[in-house]
Amino acid sequence: MSRGNKKPTIRQLDEKISVMVSRVDGFLNMIAQELEKHNTLILKILQRDGLIHEQECNHCGGIVRTPMLDGIEPVELCPYCEQPMDNTEQTTLPLAEEE
Repeated sequence: MSRGNKKPTIRQLDEKISVMVSRVDGFLNMIAQELEKHNTLILKILQRDGLIHEQECNHCGGIVRTPMLDGIEPVELCPYCEQPMDNTEQTTLPLAEEE
């Protein structure tokens, strides 16, 4: 009895794995590009509507953008240097004029 199907060699398996890794890498790059497009679109819409708070980190100078939406808390640690953000900005409210 002769076998019709031979087991693949190590070289053949390695080639198939390389092709598969290349395809997965391309797919992940495509997903990352699409996410970047969506993030940019959302940022521009929030900026247009005045719903982005930009703050500069006092430690590293990185710009941290936070959406001003219900349920999203201000950033406490800088995502770049992991140092505490200075969230002590004061809002000055206009005083009502006395009549």
